Amino acid sequence: MNWFKPFEDDLAAVFAQCEARLSDLPPPLDEIGISYLRAFDVFEQDSSKNYICYLLPFWMKELTTLPAEHYRHLAAANIIGMLYYFIQDDIMDSVQESPSPLHVKQHLALATLLYSEFLTMYQAYFPPDSVFWQFLKDYNQEWSDGVIHENSADYFVTKPMEVAKKAAPVKLGSTAVLLLADRPELIPSANELMNHVLLTLQMMDDWMDWRQDLADGSYNCLLAMIKARLGRPWNATLTETEAQEAIYVHNLLKPYAAVAAETHTRLTETAIDAPNLISFHYTLVEELIRDANHIENSKQTLTFGGLNYYLSLSTKK
Repeated sequence: MNWFKPFEDDLAAVFAQCEARLSDLPPPLDEIGISYLRAFDVFEQDSSKNYICYLLPFWMKELTTLPAEHYRHLAAANIIGMLYYFIQDDIMDSVQESPSPLHVKQHLALATLLYSEFLTMYQAYFPPDSVFWQFLKDYNQEWSDGVIHENSADYFVTKPMEVAKKAAPVKLGSTAVLLLADRPELIPSANELMNHVLLTLQMMDDWMDWRQDLADGSYNCLLAMIKARLGRPWNATLTETEAQEAIYVHNLLKPYAAVAAETHTRLTETAIDAPNLISFHYTLVEELIRDANHIENSKQTLTFGGLNYYLSLSTKK
């Protein structure tokens, strides 16, 4: 992973900085915050790896020249912000579950302190009259729109770029670096590039999580494509057997991966020089294509037909 390996030392310093900041929170929120951080720490075994949140400031190095500590500080701010938005997602998800897996009061209190810390870290670089704060407002509005309307429209089939809205605050990682390096003219192109990457990233997440999303009734890009191919309304209910058959018998993961591949072709034609970001996107596309090809190749070796195939393979995801 050439988009990761060169920045390992930087990331170690960034996560240490984040842990130090969380250690300064009042108890018990300090321990809760550190535990939450470690659940996403790239160096922790079995953690959720959110590479783009950690690495985006460093992936702007080809376009900018800043002191090393600036990239690290902005990456740390991005991670603290990531924790805030993830807690919001967890709280919203927990409302649908009974009993709630979260101590909601503690997590709301932690989220408030994280957001305050997030703002403080950016205030070190951007004064009140900086255009940065308008970008923050815009990205928060995109995030809110994505959250509110996630289950009210068939975005992936009709307006696929809308899918990226829920991850809009991630774009602060590139916007902050470009502003600090006095390259604001590149922000529109960087945001367009990021929107495409965030779409594919959500597609990957939805492939991995389709069973859970099906059970929860959450919007899912892969399930939306399956419903469209079956001629169902986007808000129709699928059974798990129907979804399995679409994936493992009819291999609808193949056209799904093709959408990501087409996106990558467009990214390679972009004028902005962000090779690590584009390489990261290619890694996502390759994984989707590899999984689709695995399904196709495995089907061809079976002698008992598609039904037995997907029943035996359905534990893969």
